[in-house]
Amino acid sequence: MANKIADHMATYHTKFIRNCTPSKLEKSDSGKIKVTFNQDGEEKTDEFDTVLFAMGRYALTEGIDIAKAGLTTEKNGKFKVNEFE
Repeated sequence: MANKIADHMATYHTKFIRNCTPSKLEKSDSGKIKVTFNQDGEEKTDEFDTVLFAMGRYALTEGIDIAKAGLTTEKNGKFKVNEFE
């Protein structure tokens, strides 16, 4: 689902920068947010109207007896799905 949403947003010109580590955010004179980040060992800087940080997530499925619903989970607690889910 996250990939579908990201694809839709990209269609409408949202710029995604993945696998990077931000080191500094500053408000520029233009009112935009100047972001300094490390990507693949290289320090880069760019300006954006909006910045969204997306961190990893973890599942809170332990103890809710999901087997009664016919579901199974991976070792990390996330639901097992197929290519359509």
